[in-house]
Amino acid sequence: GGGGGGGGGAAAVGEGRDDGISRLLVGLQRPETLAFLVAGFRRLLRNGFASRGTYLPSAQAALQCQQELLLLLHCFLERNAAFRLALLQRQEDLAEVVLCLVYWVVVWSGDGAVAHHSWVHLSLLSLLLLSAEPGFSSIVNLPCPVALPLPGSRPTGPSIADLLFSSVAELVSAGKERLEPLLPAALALLANLAPHTKMLSDEAAALLTAMLLDLAQPSYLFGGEARPELLITALAVVSSSLLYHHAANLPLLHALLHAAAPLRALPSLQPPPPAEAEEPLEPDGTRGEGAGPASSDAAGEADGGDTGGGNADAAAAEPFAATAAWVEGWKARLPLQAIFLFLDAVEPKARTAGARAAGAAQGRG
Repeated sequence: GGGGGGGGGAAAVGEGRDDGISRLLVGLQRPETLAFLVAGFRRLLRNGFASRGTYLPSAQAALQCQQELLLLLHCFLERNAAFRLALLQRQEDLAEVVLCLVYWVVVWSGDGAVAHHSWVHLSLLSLLLLSAEPGFSSIVNLPCPVALPLPGSRPTGPSIADLLFSSVAELVSAGKERLEPLLPAALALLANLAPHTKMLSDEAAALLTAMLLDLAQPSYLFGGEARPELLITALAVVSSSLLYHHAANLPLLHALLHAAAPLRALPSLQPPPPAEAEEPLEPDGTRGEGAGPASSDAAGEADGGDTGGGNADAAAAEPFAATAAWVEGWKARLPLQAIFLFLDAVEPKARTAGARAAGAAQGRG
């Protein structure tokens, strides 16, 4: 009994301390204090890639508290509206903070360490909080202020929107199973950006379309109950881009035109044969030998009070089974109207232009 009371007291103390920190963060309202905080976050977050991008070894010491700094930034963004407003009003600081967050998303999601997944998620949530604010649109189409030392010698991108779209698209395509719990936040970020992005680069448009088709692969799509929601969000991102800035976003139009056949096949997707079902990834990113897909928590609970070890393990290894009602439910919600209207309008013109070009080439020959 005494042990239980001690635990409750510790929890109460923890809750009180958290409330005190919240009051402290929210209480910072003076303009000069907020300006100091914004400038400080920009300078310290920038150290993460600046120390790696220098030509002279040890020319700039690397901070060893990037994760703690990110946690503090997220607390400010979540709890102090005045801080968010101050950051949004300073375009240069905002742009660099966004670049720093994207940098850590790319680095931590690509290193394969499961321990870093929570930090990728926290970076995405911080970007999501900023992107939901009206003032965030002021920097979306600006050029990237600095070139990030991204892995694989990948270019940073002409604009901040290009960097965000290409980074999230690569994260989704490369980690759609390994990082699946993070994908809703990543796609929600793109959904917030799409109405404000005037034009994507060729690379970003191609990566966005490839991401969409990756999420639509039957071997992945039919392997989990929540996976169609990811495809629906990705389609909504593309549809939003077409509805708001279709005339200027020519690279996206070209990418969609090249993917017309698989896009038109989306309403008629069928589950793959059982032999083609993908095995789930282990926490370290490898596939287990002979292991079937892990069931959801709900499936485990449905097994009830079965204490027979063999039977419980067999139930836990049961793959997700797609039902006709489940398939029809998410197919009816696919936001394909804007994409199909675009393809219906452009495909005939593209075929006519191609036939004319082919005829002219033959005539010259």
